[in-house]
Amino acid sequence: MTAGLSPLRLNRLLAMVLALLGCAMVGAPVQGKGTLRIATGSKTGVYYPMGCGIGRVIEEAFPDDVAVEIVETSGTLENLRLIDKEQVDLALVQNDSAYYFSHGQVMFSMPSSKAQAIASLYTEYIQILATQKSEIEYLDQLKGRRIRTGSPPENVANSATLIFALDGWEAADLTDVRCKFGEARDMLLDNSLDAAFVTAGVPTPLLTKKIDGIALQDYVKLIHIGEGLANRLMRAFPYFVYTEIPANTYAGQDKAVKTMGVRAILVARKGFDQARLNGQALPPDFVGTITQLIFENEEVIRTRHGVNGADLSKYPLSLDKALYGILDHRLKPIIPIHPEAKHYYTGKGLLKRTFRDYLPTILWGTLLLVALFYIVKYRALIRRVTQRHIHIKLLVMFVCLYVMGTLVMFFFERYNNRCFESLGESFWSITIYMLSGFEDRYPVTWPGRVISILIFVLSVFFFGAVAGRFAAAFLRKEEIKMPRDVRNHIVICNWNERGDRVVKEVRHPEGRPDADIVIIDDKLDERELLSRPGYSKVYCIGEDPMRHGTLKSARVSGADTVIVLADSHSPDPDAKSAMIILALLGECQKKRPHIIAEVVRSDNSQHLKDAGADETICTTEIGVGILAHCALNKQLSVVYQDLLTYTFEGNEIYIIPRDRFPDSFVGKTFAECAQMLYEQRDHQNPVILMGIRRHDNVIMNPREHAGQRDGESQIRDDDALIAMAFTAPDLKARFAHA
Repeated sequence: MTAGLSPLRLNRLLAMVLALLGCAMVGAPVQGKGTLRIATGSKTGVYYPMGCGIGRVIEEAFPDDVAVEIVETSGTLENLRLIDKEQVDLALVQNDSAYYFSHGQVMFSMPSSKAQAIASLYTEYIQILATQKSEIEYLDQLKGRRIRTGSPPENVANSATLIFALDGWEAADLTDVRCKFGEARDMLLDNSLDAAFVTAGVPTPLLTKKIDGIALQDYVKLIHIGEGLANRLMRAFPYFVYTEIPANTYAGQDKAVKTMGVRAILVARKGFDQARLNGQALPPDFVGTITQLIFENEEVIRTRHGVNGADLSKYPLSLDKALYGILDHRLKPIIPIHPEAKHYYTGKGLLKRTFRDYLPTILWGTLLLVALFYIVKYRALIRRVTQRHIHIKLLVMFVCLYVMGTLVMFFFERYNNRCFESLGESFWSITIYMLSGFEDRYPVTWPGRVISILIFVLSVFFFGAVAGRFAAAFLRKEEIKMPRDVRNHIVICNWNERGDRVVKEVRHPEGRPDADIVIIDDKLDERELLSRPGYSKVYCIGEDPMRHGTLKSARVSGADTVIVLADSHSPDPDAKSAMIILALLGECQKKRPHIIAEVVRSDNSQHLKDAGADETICTTEIGVGILAHCALNKQLSVVYQDLLTYTFEGNEIYIIPRDRFPDSFVGKTFAECAQMLYEQRDHQNPVILMGIRRHDNVIMNPREHAGQRDGESQIRDDDALIAMAFTAPDLKARFAHA
C-alpha cells in the first residue's frame, strides 16, 4: 500500500506514527496492570505534556505494577469534577480552583475533601498588560479604563476582579471586558482595550508569538503589583503567591516585574492508593514515591514527555517550591495534603519553621530588648532631662504615640487596607490623621477603629498639652518680666553658689518672703534658675551689672538693698565689685539703696567702703573666725548656725526700728530697757536686748566708758534696738497690751 507513496510523505507518516506511539505508551491501559488515570488539559497547553512526563516517570518506576492513562480535558474545572466523580486518580489543577473546590466557594456549591495535594509544580503568573499608548504605569491608573479581566462568562469573579475589589474598587471604576486570549490580543493592538489581565506561564505565546510579523510584546508593558496589596491578597485569598516575572522575559523588559500568581499543582483522589486499580493493588507508599520521583526526575518530565512541539524548558520543578501555593503565609495548608506526601515533605524539613522564619522576630525582639535595657539603665538621666526640659518630654511622648500608633495600625490593617499596607503608608496615614483626620484613609477593621479612637484622643491631649505649654511659657515670660511699679526690692549683682542661700534666707517666712528680687548676671541660666522651688517673684537680667543701662532696667534707684556678690569668673572680683558700686552710686543720685558687698580679700574691705558700700562681708574671714572660736569654745558653731540662719525653732538677731518699740524706751538706759523686757517676758517669743544701732554705728552690750556707767547708754529717738528672739518682735504692740 505504500508503494505509491513518495519518500517525503513516507517520512511524515513515520514521524506521526512515532509521536503517537511515544504518547500512547503513557496514554492507554495495559492488560494485567493497574491503570492510573491522570487528568491534564488540552494538547496545546502545558498540563497535557506535564502530565505525560509525570506518567512516564511513574511507569518507569513501576513497570510491572502500573499503566498510566493520560486523560485530555478542558482544564482545571473539568479535572476537579472528574476527581469528585472518582473517574480519575491524579489531576493537574490551579491551586485557586482547588481551594474553592475544597471549601465549596465560588463555582463549587458544596465543599469536598476528595482532592489531596501532592506537589506544587510551577507558577502561572497574573500578567497585567497595558498598551504603550495608554501611558499607564501603575495599577491605580487603570481606573476608568477598558480592561480585559478574564474569559467569559460575565459576572463571575476572577483574579483581576478580586484584586480590584480588595483594592477598594467598585464595578463603576472600570469597563470590564471578557474575551479569550486571541480576541484580547487583537483589541490591545487596535487600542480597543487599555489593559488586559492574563494568567499564564511565562513567556506566554500571547505576547511572544508573531502574527503577520507583529508580536504583542512590542506594544505593551507589564504593570507591577505592590507588596502591600500582595500581602492583603495573600491574607484574603491564601492561594495567591507573590512572585516576579524575571527580567528580559519579554522584549524591552529590562527589570523584573513583581506580580501575583497561582500555582499549577498535582492533586490525588482521596483513597485511590488504598483501592484496587483494575483489580491490582498499588505498591506501598505509592504516593510518597511519586512525590519523590517528580523532583528527582524533573528533567525527564520536562524533556521526555513525548508530546511533539511542547517545550517545558521554562517550567522547572523545584523541591524548594513543592508546597508553594499549597501552604498559606502561616504555613497552613489551603487544601488537604496527602499523608504520604506530607510524610515526605516533613522528612525534607519543608513543613517545619526554620531559623530563617524566626529571624525577623528575633532581630526585632533583640532590638526592643536592647532599647529597653538602655532605657532602664539610664532611666535616672532620662527622668532628669524630661523633668528639666518639658519640651523634650512632650517630644518623646509624641514620638512614642506616633510610632506605636503606626505599628499597631499597620499590624491590624495591613492585609485589609491599602492605606496601611506598608510601614511607609502607615506612617503617612497616621500623619494625615493627626493633622487633619483620616479623610479617605479610614481604618476598616474593628481593632483598627478602636486604635484610631485612642490615637485621636491621645493626639488631642498631646497637641493640647503643647499649646498649653506654649501659652504657659508666654504667660510665664510675661510674668517674669519685672513689674514697672516694683519698689523696695532686693537687687543681687553677680551670681555664685552662695546666691541661692541668700535667696532662701531672704524668702524665709521670718525674712521677707514677699520681697521682689532682681538678679543681674551676664552668665545666668535663667530657665534653670527660675525652675528652682521658692523662686517666685524673682526676675533675671542677663546683662553685665557694671553697665548703667542694666542697672537702670533693674530700677536700682528704687531698691531697698543691693547685694554685690563676688564674681567667681573674674580675675579680680573685688575690683569688679568696686566698679559695680560706683556704677550704682552714679545711677542712684537721688536715693541710694543700702549696698552690701561680698569681699574676697579682707584687705579690700575699706576700698569697697570707700567706693560706696555700706557694709562689706568677707565670707572667708568670717568662716575662719568661726573656726577659731569653735576651737576655743566647743559647740560654738551651733550658736552661730542658730543665729545666722532662719529656722522656726531657732533664735535670730533682729533690728527693731523706732516704730516697733514703745515711746517709753526713749530716754531710758540700755539696762533699764533690758530690765523692762525681762519683766514683760513673752514666754512664746522671749526677747533679749543685745545692743543699739545708732546711725551707722552699732553698740553691742554697752559698758562703762567715757563717763558713762555700765549699761547706761540712753536710748535716743532715732536709735534702733538690736535684740535676739525667735520671731521678729513688735515691742510696741506688746507693751501697749501690758
